[in-house]
Amino acid sequence: MPLITQKVTVQKNVPATMRDGTTLMANVYRPGGEAAVGSYPVLLTRLPYGKDIPSYTAFLDPVRAAQHGYIVIVQDVRGRFASEGEFSPFIHEFEDGHDTVEWAAKLSGSNGSVGMFGLSYYGKTQWQAAVTQPPSLKSMVPGITWGNHLNGVQMRGGAQELGIMNHWAHTAIAPDILFRRYRQDPGQLAQKLPALVGLIDTIQAGGGYDILPLTDIPDPDDLVPFMRGGFESRVDDKVWAYVNIDGRYDEIEASTLHIGGWYDVFLGETLRQYEAMKQVAQRKGMRPPRLLVGPWTHGDFGSTFGDLDFGIGSSGIFLNYRGDLTDYHLRWFDATLKGDEEALADRPPVEVFVMGENRWRGYEEWPPPGSREEHWYFGSGGNANTRSGDGTLAREKPDPQAHDEYDYDPQNPMPTLGGAILMPQVYRAGARDQGSNEDRPDVLCYTSEPLGEDYTVLGAVHVTLFAASSAPDTDFVARLVDVHPDGRAIGITDGIIRASARESYPAPGVVSPVEPSPIKPDEVYEYAIDLWATGNTFKAGHRIRVEVTSSCFPRWDRNLNTGESGAHSSRAAVARQRIFHDPEHPSRITLTVVEN
Repeated sequence: MPLITQKVTVQKNVPATMRDGTTLMANVYRPGGEAAVGSYPVLLTRLPYGKDIPSYTAFLDPVRAAQHGYIVIVQDVRGRFASEGEFSPFIHEFEDGHDTVEWAAKLSGSNGSVGMFGLSYYGKTQWQAAVTQPPSLKSMVPGITWGNHLNGVQMRGGAQELGIMNHWAHTAIAPDILFRRYRQDPGQLAQKLPALVGLIDTIQAGGGYDILPLTDIPDPDDLVPFMRGGFESRVDDKVWAYVNIDGRYDEIEASTLHIGGWYDVFLGETLRQYEAMKQVAQRKGMRPPRLLVGPWTHGDFGSTFGDLDFGIGSSGIFLNYRGDLTDYHLRWFDATLKGDEEALADRPPVEVFVMGENRWRGYEEWPPPGSREEHWYFGSGGNANTRSGDGTLAREKPDPQAHDEYDYDPQNPMPTLGGAILMPQVYRAGARDQGSNEDRPDVLCYTSEPLGEDYTVLGAVHVTLFAASSAPDTDFVARLVDVHPDGRAIGITDGIIRASARESYPAPGVVSPVEPSPIKPDEVYEYAIDLWATGNTFKAGHRIRVEVTSSCFPRWDRNLNTGESGAHSSRAAVARQRIFHDPEHPSRITLTVVEN
């Protein structure tokens, strides 16, 4: 995109005073040279990972944005790095976000219009600011982020997001807290640092997850007490009503562009937020939201994820050979903050990358117009265990037939193999071959016949499972798999439901916290397992497979099958699980499909 200036002026540690007197520090990037004369829209991001650490530049490069005619502000949130105060995740971001937006609008050289950008935590800070309706906030680009902490952040389907929370709390958050705590006492810091470094090294190597109870997970010097507090929280905890954005999207006045990844841990929330803002825009007569989804994992906008490469045109560097993510942002902000509608004229409102066929598709909205739901039903002769079993997946409803059984042992859980995870690199997020897991007897595999033609799934995916357990509480995991002709079983998307939380997750995409309740052993219950969504073409000759099991560890915490919380208990029992697929109990996967 054309530049206004080659020169950029950077101001370091510019203070902003919040309503309670706390000072937050920011770096401010401005157009320099002759272009410095005039007024410009402001782009703001607020993050806990250090404004001087360029972790955000692959999403939006502040230097290029300033060259293009924007003032860009990158701020340390309260209690992090250069900013004053105590850090408590998400608690202060409503008021601080509002105050920072209005401070930014009044900066020298600002024209009074503010847009926000950022991914993950600093995507959430956008939503928290927006619901307070700061008058100067006109536009937002929340990327790979969320609104509901019960849908992929602290929990998923009622199970604890152990893989995220242990990794994030200790590797991303704890070091700065330790340095701030002992910055006036280098001797104490030198004594305390080795314990934290040793723990981080253990986590990065894939260890430290098997500790029970969860509240016994080490936390040197009590740096991240919120982690233990989260493990003790249930789906009906009152804290979620405060930090969640669900039910508040109507309060947002800013236009929104949503960016997500098929293998991002917050994909489900990205799509829910787009849907929510589409409805808000229709009711209020606002600009419709836009959506961009690539094959990406969390914070990685490359082209190779897990065992597959999707081509350089899929990456955030090329974006279908039409510019990169910074260009994409600037087009959006040019339209929403500068009034240049031509900037978006040649781009469809929804752009999604379809894996398998490895190409971008454009649509007017999401879900794609003309998409439809199709059911694929589970079947077997009673031996669907492993990929060598007799499990079938077919469009026809099942005849009366035997059910399938397996034993789930929390002491021998199925290991996490890629997928939409935010965990140490040794777990390799993304499209991974599930073959080694499918050889386990505690994994049921329901597999279709080879497809006679390409079959494109583009939209919501969910499983309806009729199951019984010998335990008073347990988990069920479902995974959609693309089986290649050479036998590779590539995981596409998955989900989990904790039996005791089944009433809090009554339907795909709906989270209404209800007090957890145990199940009656050996009684059949219907479970809705939300696999969120995907964009994948199952090529002719491939087969569709659904795995059913009871764990994915350490991504999700192990259900101990005792009815006791893993936060405070280490007592485990083996559960006998039965999966039913007959006319009265039609277990199935529901896929959203489009024409090829």
